[in-house]
Amino acid sequence: MSGITSKLKFVPSMITCTSAFCGTMATIFALDGEQSLVYASYFILLASLCDFSDGFAARLLHAQSELGKQLDSLADAISFGIAPTAIMYALLRQAMHLRGALISFDGVQIAVLACSAIIIICSILRLAKFNIDPEQSYGFKGLATPANALFIASIPLIQAMELEDFWLYNVLKDCISSAVDTKLMLGLIGLQVFVLDRVAWLLPLCIIFALLMITNLPMFSLKMKSYKYKNNKLVYNFLIVSALLLIVLQWVAVPIIFIMYVVVSFVRWLVNRKKTAIVEVVEH
Repeated sequence: MSGITSKLKFVPSMITCTSAFCGTMATIFALDGEQSLVYASYFILLASLCDFSDGFAARLLHAQSELGKQLDSLADAISFGIAPTAIMYALLRQAMHLRGALISFDGVQIAVLACSAIIIICSILRLAKFNIDPEQSYGFKGLATPANALFIASIPLIQAMELEDFWLYNVLKDCISSAVDTKLMLGLIGLQVFVLDRVAWLLPLCIIFALLMITNLPMFSLKMKSYKYKNNKLVYNFLIVSALLLIVLQWVAVPIIFIMYVVVSFVRWLVNRKKTAIVEVVEH
């Protein structure tokens, strides 16, 4: 068995390279035009799956190495740095209804589009900090790059949705009145047109989530040392709520889940900070 394992030690690196390939394809599709943004998002989803799988495969095959660690960071920079930057750039162009070459736009428009580069800048800073910080084995400081990438990748998927794409709606549509049906339709269109297709929303979200990657705000990790509910209440409760949201809202749930993740992490940090302050006062 050990001989087979040694022969398969190339598998984690192959999965990591597949992640980089998916990130490259996501970038190409994102820059190909509005109609290809959905495909770009799907490739980021595939890259995320590979990013999870390579670490799992490395542990299973006892193939952890410094080369694998560096390769993983480089692949993440492509898949969760460059690719979401390209998607955000395309989304901003789409929101401003810009056509033609970049050089033909005015200074303000170019400046807005250039703001998408904050994603790749903060991503590589985040990855560099993560590689040299041993404290982030079972917790994160700042938002993880895959989380930010998935948040951005969800936007084109939501924009492409129609009411009939919700499986729950298809199950219940015979029971839904025409008035409720109209409200649901208007709600989805409102989200697509007045939120996700507006620079006034996209640009702040882009900047805020990018800066979250380089903050020192402790973010809870989904990694668990044991599988007991008592020791992992926060993780299990978060996963249950997230699963329910995904079942009901599908792609619309993705940005909600990540915003919830940031808020819960921030509240948890405040509570822990307050507890620490009380302990210090008592000890002194």
